[in-house]
Amino acid sequence: MHCSFLIGPLIQSTMSEARPELLGYDQEQIKMMEEACILVDKEDNILGKDTKVNCHLGEGKLHRAFSVLLFNNSGKLLIQKRASEKITFPSIWANSCCSHPLHIDSEVNGIDGAKTAAKRKMEQELGIEPDEIKLEQLNYITKMVYKARADEKWVEHELDYIFAIKCDLDINPNIIEIEETKYVNLEELDSLFEDKKAEIGPWFKLIKENFLNDIWKALDNLGEIGDNKIHYMGNYE
Repeated sequence: MHCSFLIGPLIQSTMSEARPELLGYDQEQIKMMEEACILVDKEDNILGKDTKVNCHLGEGKLHRAFSVLLFNNSGKLLIQKRASEKITFPSIWANSCCSHPLHIDSEVNGIDGAKTAAKRKMEQELGIEPDEIKLEQLNYITKMVYKARADEKWVEHELDYIFAIKCDLDINPNIIEIEETKYVNLEELDSLFEDKKAEIGPWFKLIKENFLNDIWKALDNLGEIGDNKIHYMGNYE
């Protein structure tokens, strides 16, 4: 018992010492950067796996991600401001929940695996209890490939599965992950995007520019608007 208590901090310390680019960051965030992402080609064929830190460092490696758009029954979209402790894209506004399927048996199987990952992260980030949401409530919309730099060190290069759900859910945001949340209508979201002081995640900008209006119009039939396409967005500045 005493040994296991001491080993945890030692392992986390070793991670940051072994990876100097992680020095100074929150220990919980460092731990998550060692998770195994799913490497893919631009057709979404699995090529292997690598750590989250390697996938986001330098020029990055193309890997699977997901983005959830959670609407309440009044038709407002939940958005979040990422915590300042986040290693990539800290303190920026993003969609309801976004992260990565991991290279584990339950999350490698395409859409179903990405849904499983989304449910896991909605619990971890937003505090949504697992029995509050069923996988079939997550409506698959489409996929997009994009690349965007956070800064000279970190980058996103993702094949992003986009999901939408309309449901009233109780949330209890994890302060290590999320600084602020709010529900917005389209007009309020437009105002946020027009605010030059507001920093917006590039993937969220792409979703809004290319898909969000159609999703918002189809809130009562989200299961009917998905496609089998992969949208190639290129480098996003």
